[in-house]
Amino acid sequence: MQSKINYIYIFLLLGLCSCSKILDKTDLSGIDEMAWDNESTATLYLNRLYDLAMPTWPNLQGAGTLPTAIHDLADDYNGGDNKLWYGTLSVDNVNDFYGGNASTNAWAYIRKINILLTEIEKGTLDTDTKTKIKAQAYFLRGWIYFQLVKLYGGVPYINHPQDWITENLFVKRNKTSECIDSIARDFDMATKCPASWGSADKGRITRGAALGIKGRMLLYWASPQFNPNKDQARWERAYQANRNAYDTLLIDGAALYPSYANIWLDEGTGNKEVIMLRSFDGANKASTFDDAARPYSESNGGGGSYQPTLDLVETYPTKDGLPITDASSGYDAVYYWKNRDPRFDATIAYNGCTWPLSNKTNRRQWNYAGMTDDKSKPCVTGFYCRKNCNTATIKDNTKLGKTDWVELRLAEVMLNLAECANATGRTQEAYDMLIAIRKRAGINPGTDNMYGLKTGISQDELRTVILNERRIELAFEGKRYDDMRRNKLFDQLNGKKRRILTLSIKSPYTVAILEKTDGEGIMLRDKLDINGSDYTTYFSPAVGYLDTQGSINYPSNYYFYGIPTSNIQRNPSLEQTQGWNSGTFNPYE
Repeated sequence: MQSKINYIYIFLLLGLCSCSKILDKTDLSGIDEMAWDNESTATLYLNRLYDLAMPTWPNLQGAGTLPTAIHDLADDYNGGDNKLWYGTLSVDNVNDFYGGNASTNAWAYIRKINILLTEIEKGTLDTDTKTKIKAQAYFLRGWIYFQLVKLYGGVPYINHPQDWITENLFVKRNKTSECIDSIARDFDMATKCPASWGSADKGRITRGAALGIKGRMLLYWASPQFNPNKDQARWERAYQANRNAYDTLLIDGAALYPSYANIWLDEGTGNKEVIMLRSFDGANKASTFDDAARPYSESNGGGGSYQPTLDLVETYPTKDGLPITDASSGYDAVYYWKNRDPRFDATIAYNGCTWPLSNKTNRRQWNYAGMTDDKSKPCVTGFYCRKNCNTATIKDNTKLGKTDWVELRLAEVMLNLAECANATGRTQEAYDMLIAIRKRAGINPGTDNMYGLKTGISQDELRTVILNERRIELAFEGKRYDDMRRNKLFDQLNGKKRRILTLSIKSPYTVAILEKTDGEGIMLRDKLDINGSDYTTYFSPAVGYLDTQGSINYPSNYYFYGIPTSNIQRNPSLEQTQGWNSGTFNPYE
C-alpha cells in the first residue's frame, strides 16, 4: 500500500501554457476515490504534502522546496548570490514563481493540496477526521502562498483544482491585500488542528503553529516593505494576531527552553519552545546543515558555509546586555570574546575556542590564515557558525544529519509580538518580551533588572533594539534575509561591504611552528592560552572585507521581484511587477 500511495502523487501535467496552468491540468494520476474513505490513505496523501511544502532553510531538502537557493543570503554570513548583492539581477533569476519543473514547484504543490481539500469531502470519513486532515492542508496552502507573496507581492490565488478543459487558464494576479486576506483565512482554518500531537506525529501543525505563522505574516504585511505609508491598522491587526498566538501557545504549554545553546539539539518532550519543524531522520530525510557549516576538515566534503561576518559578531552585547560601543560595557576590542552575551559562545566559533566536533574532547578551533587542516577550503571571515551543529556527529556522517529544522519557536513569536507592541504604543509589553528573552539568554539583570535595555528611548530607537535582538536571537535560523527585506535594511548596506577578521601569524612564528607536535602528539597551538598574552604574541588580527568585487548594491525594485519572462509569455494575463520590464502590477495594493 505504501508503494501505491507514493506513486499516486505523480501528476502528468501536460504542457506549460502558463505559470498557473500547472494547477489547471486534469489529475491523470488515477487517485482511487476510495482513498478518501480511509484515514490511513488520506493521511499518507497529506504526509506527502508535508514533505513537499514544509520549510527547510537553507534548501536542505532539495531544489523543490521554497524558498529557492538564491535567497540563501544575509549580511550575517559569507556567500550569497552575487547578482543579488551587486545589483545585476535579471527578471528571470528569481524563479520561485515557477522554475520550470512541472512536478516540483509551488503551483504543483498547491494543486495537490486543493485536490485533497476538494476530494476528501466526497469520501466517507467522519467529520472530525476530515476536519483534522483539512486543517493541516489549509495551513500548507497558506504557507506556500506566503512564500510567494513575500517575494512577489500579489500572485494568482487559486483555491480549487482547476479544470483544464472548461476553465479560463489565463489567471490574473490577485492584489497583494487579497492574497494576505486569503492566506489569513487558510491559517484561521488551520487553527482547527490539535493543540499538540503524540510523538508518532511529530512535526505536524498545531493550532499554535498556525497562529504563530499567521502573526508572522501579518507582521510582514505591516512592515515597511509592504507598508511604506505606515498604516497603523495593519500594525494593530498584526499585534492582535501575535498576541493571540502568544497567549494560545502559553495555554498549550509552550515555554522558553532554559538552555539557548541546546534549543535545536534537545528534541525530547521537555523542549516546549519548538513550535514548527521539519523532521529529519538521518537516512531518507537527512539534514546537511552540519556538512555545510562546519570547517572543511570536520565535514564530509562540505564545510565553509555560514561563516559569521564581523558585523554579526559585533552585534552581540556584553554579558551585562550593553552594546560594545557603550563606554561602560567593559568590552575588550582585543579579547573580543570575553564577557559577551552567552548567545555569542553558543553561535560563534572563533580562533582558539573549544569546539569538540566529532566527539573530540577538548578539540580547539583554529581559523588563522594557512591553517593546514582547512587549507583547501579556508575560513574566510575569521569565524564559523556553531549553532545547530551537533558535536556528537562524526565528520563522515555530516550529510546524514538528524537534527530537525526548527522553523518557528516561542522566542520568535515573542519578538514578533514585541515589534508589534512597540509599533502600536504598547511599550511596556515590548520590554517584557525582550527582558524574558535576555533573561533566558543568561544576560546579567543589572541593578534595574532591565538586562542592559535602556528606558526612555523613542519608538524608532526601540524598534532598532528589537530588530537587533532578532538578529542575535534568531541568527542562522533563516530569518535575517526576510527581516532585511521587510524592513528595507538593504538600503542601509548599499555602498558598504561586509567585514571580516583576518588572522595572520606574527613573525617570527609560522604555521609550521604552531602545528609542530610535542612528544605526546600535541601541537603547540593547542597549548596556547588565548585568554592571555599568547593571543597577541602569536596572532595579528586585521579587519578586512568580504565583498572584494565591489560595494553592495541592492536596488529598490528588488524588494518585489519580477515575474520571469517565460511565465508572462505563457500567460498574457499576468501583469509584470512595477520596476521590472515596464511592469504595471502594483505590489502595495
